[in-house]
Amino acid sequence: MQYSKVLLIFPEYKNTHFGANHPPAGLGYLSEVLRENNIEHDVVDMRLNPGRSHLMGKIREFKPDLIGISLMTLLYSQNYALLDDIKRDFPRIAIAAGGPHISTFREKALIQCPSLDYGVTLEGEMTLLELCLGKDLETIKGLLYRKGEEVVYTGPRDFIADLDRLPFPSYTKFRIDQYVTDEIPVLSSRGCPYQCIYCPVKTAIGRTFRRRDYLYVVDELEYWYKRGKRRFGFLDDNFMMDRRRIVDICDEIEKRGLTGLHLRCPNGVRADHCDREILGRMKQAGFEYIAFGVEGGNDKVLAAIRKGEKMESIKRAIREACELGFEVALFFIIGSPGETRKDIEDSVHLAQSFPVFDAKFYNLIPFPDTELFQWVQGNGYFLVDPDVYLNDASHWDAKPLFATPELSYAERQSTLKYTSGIRRQIRKRAITQRLRKFGPFSTFLAEIFVNDSIQNALQHNRVLRRISLAAYQCIKR
Repeated sequence: MQYSKVLLIFPEYKNTHFGANHPPAGLGYLSEVLRENNIEHDVVDMRLNPGRSHLMGKIREFKPDLIGISLMTLLYSQNYALLDDIKRDFPRIAIAAGGPHISTFREKALIQCPSLDYGVTLEGEMTLLELCLGKDLETIKGLLYRKGEEVVYTGPRDFIADLDRLPFPSYTKFRIDQYVTDEIPVLSSRGCPYQCIYCPVKTAIGRTFRRRDYLYVVDELEYWYKRGKRRFGFLDDNFMMDRRRIVDICDEIEKRGLTGLHLRCPNGVRADHCDREILGRMKQAGFEYIAFGVEGGNDKVLAAIRKGEKMESIKRAIREACELGFEVALFFIIGSPGETRKDIEDSVHLAQSFPVFDAKFYNLIPFPDTELFQWVQGNGYFLVDPDVYLNDASHWDAKPLFATPELSYAERQSTLKYTSGIRRQIRKRAITQRLRKFGPFSTFLAEIFVNDSIQNALQHNRVLRRISLAAYQCIKR
């Protein structure tokens, strides 16, 4: 069966920390592949119009024959219920789901959610295209489908080795000016070869690192530059992996005269791929924000989570990035195997030792099909059943999901509250420093900025976010 009219959906994911900061790059790639192959389609990002009435109205108006939805594992039952509502009201429309949840659970997802007709695992661009073009289902790699009462999986599709064969997203079907930030997300590579025990990336995108050519990456920047965009966030899982390519990207940016750029690496880079020379070159080309995935405060914890880094290289990279004038953010996880309260104090001390802009301390969530999940389950350390916490947990709350002999439930809970306060102190210090021209008012203004209600508004309110960003840029000058 061919599908000639496709509606792509990105769910709203209620009760999550972030709002609709920018269009989802993964759905952007799917949209672009459909557009290039002349398959009529449209996109609904439910974060822009929360609730189901807008979506149901769009389905009635557009009349698709296939709906595609991207599913994360967190809050998956919320989205199963959404799909049940769609199937109830539009029983003739086929529904396909992709994203990390499908790549992790595969057949189980279709068994749990009878409203799903198809599942698309791993990289979905070619699988979705072949499904729409009407290829025999059993020949489409990466596809889950129903055959009577049976769920059939055709087996994993090879990862796309040449990423340059994929067109970069133009977001023509997205309401690009309705997002909270004015930033365009860029994926310049896929895959991460490292073995961190908590990371679910391998399940969805693989361990093999694949890079886009630097010329093609800058083509994407230039496309948006000509449309007035200056802010870009590189969402790669391992942006710094190929040093030569980073230099080439920076050189090409300058060669094409793309000035006034505001470039960020918000997903967390590896410090052991950074040094003063490469960071300095990035700063010259327009990179101004860099986040480091530190995770732990000493070598013992880093070894336990198989981070593959040493504190010496992490501290050096943080120091050099701060000295070069980057806005630096640090990411830590709380409650790793064997981690004690003293180890967490090492993380806090590290975060407070440098003039960083932010330090985020995440509640550690064991995701299915990770080594961490198997370790917690094998030792009987779970405090909350995975089927429960995967529909309720947050990296930002103080509800521990498991406990260890080194760190009890009460200790974990108090530590998460404690590190939340440390983050506020660090952000207040950074903002106060930037507002020092206001004299004694700087501390008062910083206190307002780090207020939880203000931070929530900045994550969800486009007008407030852009006003605050404009004000901040004026202050920096």
